[in-house]
Parts: sequence; C-alpha cells; structure tokens
Amino acid sequence: MLGYLNRKLGNLNVAAKLALGFAVVLLLTLATTISGWRALDGAINRSQQLSEIGQINDLVKDLRAERITFRVLSDDTSKARIQQAIEQLERMLTTLQQRSSVDESRQLLTQKLQLLQQLREDFTELQSTVASRTTLRQAMQAQALKLDDVIDDLQTQALLTMSESQQGSALGLMESLSRHVEGANQQSLVPAYTFSPVEAFTKVGDDALDAADKSLEQLLKALAPLSLPRSLTEQPGVELAKYRASLDQYRRAAVRAEQLQDSMEKMGDELGVASVELAGRKVEQRDSEALAARSLLTSVALLALLLGVVAAWLITLQITQPLRQTLAVAARIAKGDLSQVDTVQRRDEMGQLQTSMREMTLSLRELIGGIDQGVGQLSQAATQLATSSEDTKLRINQQREETDQVATAMNQMSATVQEVAQNAEQASLAATNADQQAQLGDQVVAEAIGRIEQLAGQMDHCLTAMQHLADESQRIGSILDVIKSVSEQTNLLALNAAIEAARAGEAGRGFAVVADEVRGLAQRTSTATEEISQLISSLHNGTDEVTHLLDNSKRLTEQSVELSRKAGDALGQITHTVSSIQSMNQQIATASEEQSVVAEQINRSVLNVRDVSDQTSAASEQTAASSGELEQLGQQLRGMVGRFSI
Repeated sequence: MLGYLNRKLGNLNVAAKLALGFAVVLLLTLATTISGWRALDGAINRSQQLSEIGQINDLVKDLRAERITFRVLSDDTSKARIQQAIEQLERMLTTLQQRSSVDESRQLLTQKLQLLQQLREDFTELQSTVASRTTLRQAMQAQALKLDDVIDDLQTQALLTMSESQQGSALGLMESLSRHVEGANQQSLVPAYTFSPVEAFTKVGDDALDAADKSLEQLLKALAPLSLPRSLTEQPGVELAKYRASLDQYRRAAVRAEQLQDSMEKMGDELGVASVELAGRKVEQRDSEALAARSLLTSVALLALLLGVVAAWLITLQITQPLRQTLAVAARIAKGDLSQVDTVQRRDEMGQLQTSMREMTLSLRELIGGIDQGVGQLSQAATQLATSSEDTKLRINQQREETDQVATAMNQMSATVQEVAQNAEQASLAATNADQQAQLGDQVVAEAIGRIEQLAGQMDHCLTAMQHLADESQRIGSILDVIKSVSEQTNLLALNAAIEAARAGEAGRGFAVVADEVRGLAQRTSTATEEISQLISSLHNGTDEVTHLLDNSKRLTEQSVELSRKAGDALGQITHTVSSIQSMNQQIATASEEQSVVAEQINRSVLNVRDVSDQTSAASEQTAASSGELEQLGQQLRGMVGRFSI
C-alpha cells in the first residue's frame, strides 16, 4: 500500500504534494465540522423537545388551576379554557410522539394520550353532570318554595278554625316544620367537596328532614280535632316526600360531579408524573447523544491528526536530498519550535522555498501568539459566561416557582371574589324583599291606625248614647214616681168611696163594688210601678257600669292608636335601614366584580411573566451549554497552541 502511494506521489511536484496534504486536512476538518453540526442539531432537537415538555407541564398546571376554578364556579369561561388546554395538550403530545425516535418515549407518550382521552371523556361527563346538578338544585328549591306555600295555606286555615290556646302550639309546630325544611335546604347548598369523604354529602339534610317529619306528625295530631279537609292536611306530607326525593337526586348528582373532579385531578397528577418521567428520559437521551457526539468528534479529530501525520510523513519521504535542510526546518516547525529563524542565503527555488518557510515561521509565531492570548481571554470569558448563565438559570427557576404560586393564589382569590359577589347579590335581593315587606307592614299599620281611630270615634258615640240612655232612665223614674203617687191617691179615693158606699147601704153597694175594683187596679198599678222602678234602677246601674267600661275602652283605644303610630314610625325606620343595606350590598357586589376583573388581569400578567421566565430559562440553558462547549474548545485550542514554542 505504501509502495503504491510512493510511486503515485513520486510523479507529483511539490505543489501538488502540498495541495494533496492540505486537501486531506481540509476534508478531515470538514468531516469534523459535519459531525459537530449533527451533534449540535441533535442537542437543539432535544432542547426543543425538553422545552415542549416544559410547556406540557405548564399546560397541565393550567389545566389543574382551571379545573379548580370550574369546580368552584362551574362557569363557561373555565369550561372553555379546560377544553382548550386539553386540545393543546393533545396537539403537543401528538407532535412530540411523531418526532420521538425512541420506542420507550413513544410508548410513554401513547399512554399520556390515552390518559388525556380518558380525562376528556370524564370532563364531558362532568359537564353534563354539573348541568344536571344545577337543574336538580333549581327543582329542589322550587319544591321547597311549594312546600312553604302549602304550610302557609295550612296555617291560614288552622288560624281560622282554632282557638287562641290551640293556635300557639300549632303555630310553633308549623314554624318548626318550616325551620327544619329551610335547614335541610341550606345544608344542601354547602359544596360537596368540603366533605371528607365526598360520599358523606349523600346524608346531608337527613337529620333536618327527619325532624321535619316528626314536627309534621305532631302538627297533624294537633290539627286532627279541627276536621280540616283531608287534602289540606295530607298535602304537606306529600310535598315533603317530593322535596326529600328532589334532595336525594341533587345529592347524588353533586357526589358524582365531585367523584369526576377527583378522577380528573388524579389523571392530571399522572400526566404531571409522566411528563417528569418523559423529561428525565429526554435528558438521559440527550446526555447519551452528547457523549456519543463527543466520542465521534474525538475519533474524527484523532483520525485527522493521524492522517495528517501520515500525509506529512509521506510528503517528507518524497523530498529529495537537497531539501533535507528545508525538511529539517519543516520538521522543527512541525514539532512546534518557532524560536529559531534561519538566515536564507540561497536564491534558487529551494531558497525561495526556505524564504517562504522563514516567512511562514514568523507568521506562525505571530499567529500562535495571538491565538494563545485570544484563547486565554476566550476561556476566561466562557467561564464567566457559564457561571452567569447558571446563576441566571437558578434565579429564573426560583422566579418561575414563585410565579406559579402567585398564579395559583390569584386563581383562588378570583374564585373567592366571585363567590363574594354572588353572596352580596343574594344579600341585596334579600334586603329588597325585606324592604318590600317592611313597606307592606307600614301600610298595614297605617290602616290599623285608621281602623282604631274609627273605633275610638264609635266608642265616643256609644258613650254619648249610654249617657242619653241614663238621662232617659232618670226621666222614666220621675214619671214612675208620678204614676206611683197617682196610684196611691187613687187607692185612697177608692178606700174613701168604699167607706161612703158602706155608709149608704144598699144604695151604695154597686158603687162599693166599683170602688173595690178601682182599689184593686190601684194596688196592681202600684205593684207594677214598684217592679218597673226596680227594673229602672237595675238599668241605671247597668248603664253606669257600661259607661265606666266604655271610658276604659276609650282610654285603651287611645293607647292602641299611640302604640300603632309608634309601630308605624319603627317600620319606617326599618324601611330606611333596609334601603341603606340594599345600597351597601349593591356597592359591595360592584366592588367585588371590579376586584374579580382586576384579579383576572393580574393572573394573566403573572402567566405571561411565567411564560417569559420559561423562555428565558431555556435560553439560559442553551447559553450555558454553548459556554461549556466554548470553554472546551478553548482548552483544546490552548492545548494545540501549547505545542508551539515561540
């Protein structure tokens, strides 16, 4: 093989030999460059994949945050964001799977896609379950209102038929029944995710409804003697059973929704774990490829060095004896000894060659000196750049973690602010209802005042009439005295007439009979007059008592009017206070909505900062890698330059 090369090279001139030698070196340099490019492309590809995996992790975190928001609010905005995050994750995982060349990574990505598909199906079921839960909650509240109406109707009928002693017990039982139903309704409105375990929510409100059943049973026993319509007494039990059924359906839907939420949370955690595992595999693959690239570059460099030495040795063998001196100079230069510069005396072609060698030695000395200084500065700058990049990377990672915490806190605060706005709106509605009821009560009190004032006027008329009746009874008494006096005189006259008739004998017998009849009539008149006098006296006493009672009733009526006016003034103050509460609730709701908007803007800004931090972190990693390669290259150059002595 060497003999064949020697024969071929022997037919070439020196220029051709040198051209051939430099061509081999350039080809090997080109091979080294191509190998470096391929290694760099592989590193860039792995870095891009790691960046995409980081974006997938961010999407998983965003998905978890939006899922928490949807768990609290169940609004269309968080639902759309969850669907958008799932679609982005699916696109990125599919793209990453197509670009992955390792079977284990492709299998892991396939598992993540399957897990994401299951998460999508659970979220679809969750949407329908949340919608069903909302519908069932509305139906439950409507049934509660219907039950309240039935209890009100029963209360109205009972008040019309019961005595005052019975009303107190019945009203207490009705109030207890309404309070237990309201308690069950309020307990069911507590979010199911606050219970541990979630299945405990299926028992919420049962104690209150059991107490309501007992109150209803006692109420029906109390109303049994009233002979109320059967449909009226049985209707509360029927409506209470319907409300219990509505509550059961709502609780089952709420528990199913929370189970789906827990399943989605578990799958989200599995996605995060799979992303971390995939990132670890990509890092291992990157390190493995980097090691292979370094081995390849080292092999190519060693091969280039070996071929260069062989080419130099072959070219040296082709130089004839007159070129030995030049060969010695070239050998000295090849060994790196640039300290000696020979004086050229020859002017021929060899002399020109030696002159060229001398100039080349001087140029190499200057070049190597400059390269040595540049390599030192380059190595120092690369070390500083690597240190700065690592420090920047640590700070950016810390900033990214803090930004994630801020984003999570802002999501929670936004959900809390929206819940405060909803509570303020409900309080405003309650204040409006209270205002209307207070105004209605004010009108009722005003009407009662008018009625009581009319009653006071009627009492005055009654008092006047009773006084007139007393006066008339007095007149009747005086008239009876006259009648009594007349009857006594008539009796005396009849007695005198009887005496005179007795004196007259037979002639006065008829007159005596008439006188006896007149005396009898006078006696009966006197007796009747006495009885009438007694009746008039009793009537006069009764009239005095009634007059006294009417005076007391008048005073009580005046006091009732005064109390009713005070009640009207108190209701007016209550109406004014309720109006103020309503205004403040509206202001609270408005401020809560504005705070929610500001929190959402801050949340988006924090997410933008986090994205910028991720990009900066990736750039810092690339800078650190480039700095390491640059420092390694500087060390290699310094090692090569160290072979020369100036």
